[in-house]
Amino acid sequence: MKYMTNLHAMLNHFRGASKVIEADWQNVANSVGLTQAELHTLWMVYFEERASITTIANHGLWDRSTVMQVVKRLKEKGLVSVEKDDQDLRVSYVILTEEGKKRQTSTATAEFSFFQFLQELRLEDEEGYYKLLSFIEKFNRNYHGEEYCEWVEKTAKIFDEKFS
Repeated sequence: MKYMTNLHAMLNHFRGASKVIEADWQNVANSVGLTQAELHTLWMVYFEERASITTIANHGLWDRSTVMQVVKRLKEKGLVSVEKDDQDLRVSYVILTEEGKKRQTSTATAEFSFFQFLQELRLEDEEGYYKLLSFIEKFNRNYHGEEYCEWVEKTAKIFDEKFS
């Protein structure tokens, strides 16, 4: 019985946490006239400078068809352009337009309530804070792989260099 009690509690606590994170991200996206998926895509393209549909799908944890729909909307809004690879015409690259760069960059200092909460937690319990970060990283390594975690670490360093 304890297994099911723990499962029930974990499922609901993770769902509750993910709802807060998604709402924060959506609010920031809405502030610049985008959906959360569109904003996430702009940031991925920014970090890669030019990103293939497959790269966006892998790092966004989406299907390629979802990425194609998001990119189509961003292209219609004039925020990205799409070009074919010179060597392999089956590969398309997404590139930010000047307006796309402005929109993406304008969210670099956005406030996220869940992150504010975590910063307060760090002040109260620094060891617990770093254990939580370690757990999240291990969780993602298990479910999304080494490549995903390396990309997160690489782009975090880029963000720090450009916006901190």
